[in-house]
Amino acid sequence: MKNNSVLVPVGSFEEYGGWVLDTQFVQIMGCPYLLAHGLGKPVEDARTIVHFPQNGTFYLKVYTSNWVSPWKKEHHPGTFCVGIGNRVVPREFGTHEGLWDWEDGGSIAINHNTVEISLHDLTGFEGRCGFLFFSTDSEFVPPREPKELFAFYQDMMGLKQESVIANYDMVVVGGGIAGMCAALSSARQGLKTALVQDRKVYGGNNSSEVRVWLGGLTNLEPFFGVGNIVGEFEQERIGHYGDENQPELYEDEKKRAILEREENLSLFSATILMDSLVKEHCIKSIVLWDYTIDSVFVLESKLFCDCTGDGNLGAGSGADFEVSTNGHMGMTNIWYVEKTQSEEAFPPCPWAVDLSKVDFPGRSDVKDVYDNTREMSLGCWFWESGCEHDPIAYAEYARDMNFRAMYGAWDCLRNHDRDYGGYRLGFSAYIGGKRESRRLLGDVILTKAEVIAQRGYDDGCVPSTWNFDVHYPDRRFYAAFHEGDGFLTKDYRDRYKIPFFIPYRCLYSRNIENLFMAGRNISVTHDALGAARVMRTCGMMGEVVGFAAKICKEQETVPRGVYERYLNILLSRLQSLENHETPKPSLEKQMHNDQ
Repeated sequence: MKNNSVLVPVGSFEEYGGWVLDTQFVQIMGCPYLLAHGLGKPVEDARTIVHFPQNGTFYLKVYTSNWVSPWKKEHHPGTFCVGIGNRVVPREFGTHEGLWDWEDGGSIAINHNTVEISLHDLTGFEGRCGFLFFSTDSEFVPPREPKELFAFYQDMMGLKQESVIANYDMVVVGGGIAGMCAALSSARQGLKTALVQDRKVYGGNNSSEVRVWLGGLTNLEPFFGVGNIVGEFEQERIGHYGDENQPELYEDEKKRAILEREENLSLFSATILMDSLVKEHCIKSIVLWDYTIDSVFVLESKLFCDCTGDGNLGAGSGADFEVSTNGHMGMTNIWYVEKTQSEEAFPPCPWAVDLSKVDFPGRSDVKDVYDNTREMSLGCWFWESGCEHDPIAYAEYARDMNFRAMYGAWDCLRNHDRDYGGYRLGFSAYIGGKRESRRLLGDVILTKAEVIAQRGYDDGCVPSTWNFDVHYPDRRFYAAFHEGDGFLTKDYRDRYKIPFFIPYRCLYSRNIENLFMAGRNISVTHDALGAARVMRTCGMMGEVVGFAAKICKEQETVPRGVYERYLNILLSRLQSLENHETPKPSLEKQMHNDQ
């Protein structure tokens, strides 16, 4: 609240209702936002209490997006209304002909200092809202460039970034499998560690929000104990296709409980990395935003580890990186259909991809890459978009393309083919499962050719066992890509002698001296990432980083110094670990043996 104006960030709404909070695109659009992810059915209202400085006339601006505008800007499926007390603003939002911008809500009479504000979804088709802004100045429009918008938010909320939490030995950013393993490994080595995660749920791609199973072998000679921490997060059961892929399989509560038990580990969930301070090629601190309580604060640490997947910490701190902007692996939003007791209607989707004249997996007897048909082919990993675009700048575009493919397929099946009468859309992940984006560069950039040639590195310590597995648009379905974007892929594989040990020098930045990395953003080429990216392998990277961080503290050195002067200590400690491998689900082992 400032200058008789009120900014309402939706992340701190008291009740989300049926809306969900999306945090994955803050770097490109500026804020978390509420998403009406109703699969074609309007969701329950989101509500909060807003305090106004005075009664009188205010002018409303709503930060929203017409998400289908890159393809069909004349359509606006994601519309919603704003409620002010017991009144509804007489305008629909999400209707302009572009992406994120401030839509004018006109004048609003505020008659009480405390008012309930609500978001009322009209369609169930992915309406979205980031901020509500009330001002006595009818002409003022807040900024929309991400950094300017964040600064405006801090100014309006009176946030000074004065809260500094210091004295960490290691701060890990990113709470997927790699980040959890890096944080636990570091904490168990006696380092005061912080783990920053932008979701309330931990696990990343292996959470109930995304629902991707673990891949890769662990606990291999001579590092029999590397993989022990990964094993603590092992699923008891897995379900790959259709509605067998249920949320409870991902054991979110177990992951959080393991992290919360760790004595030296501080957890910062629902917290987004916004900035970093770098001096003399070292990260000194990072700026974080807890969007649930409108708090901006700073963490200081001697060491940092980028486990964001997108390399956000490294890239924002000036670390060297590579990114493929075309011909790379894309993003999947897992979805499935489920049986119903009676037939349910589904609204026509003229703004979705028109699939009425083409084949696609799940239609009639069309087979997918595994020769599955019907509902077992709908929404699996190969429903994948974004391979032709910058995976950072066009991340929301790729996710929304997945939505348009899903809704287009279901519209075709239900309304054109009159098929699947006893089914409905049961689940769709709104958080995308990414495979590839930025790759931070270390002292070694591992290539596919080196792996195939079995080049031995003296610092090889992370076993890679998944074969080269890269995805490109499936030629069989090119007719379905008539708009220009592919959304069905095929896996292209090459084998090598396993295990190949990824060098330690792939796990730290070559130009930011105190930055480790673990996960799919390590120092490998696009092709080599096809083998290194699976999550058990990424988790073992995190385990190794924790041991290296311990040596950094003991010897008062940096990650490169561990290789140059203390590599024998690192390798001997890794080799001395006892094997506590957790049994893997039998189905997953069979899948791996078939690679």
